[in-house]
Amino acid sequence: MFADLLLPMFDDEFYPDILVAELKQLIQQFAKHVSKSNLSETDIYHFADQTVQAINKMKPQFEDLDSDLDDTAADYIAEAMMMVLQDQGYFEIEMEELIATREW
Repeated sequence: MFADLLLPMFDDEFYPDILVAELKQLIQQFAKHVSKSNLSETDIYHFADQTVQAINKMKPQFEDLDSDLDDTAADYIAEAMMMVLQDQGYFEIEMEELIATREW
């Protein structure tokens, strides 16, 4: 599953591969947190918020490389996080709430 995470961003020259690889690592860390059994929705949103805050800090790096964490990137990131959750059996999580603290 992790091989396909953020594949559209890797395929799009607008997004620097080195930064997309960092995003992928952050989402893989998120996956490790949510792979623990019996997490509450509150726990999941907490781990999601930690991930989004780390991604927020990457925004200047994207801008330095003439790129941006635009709405399309937000969709790709949210979809990747949802893939992780659904793979773990969490189907009741709201995608928009998952990335609600984003600054991009």
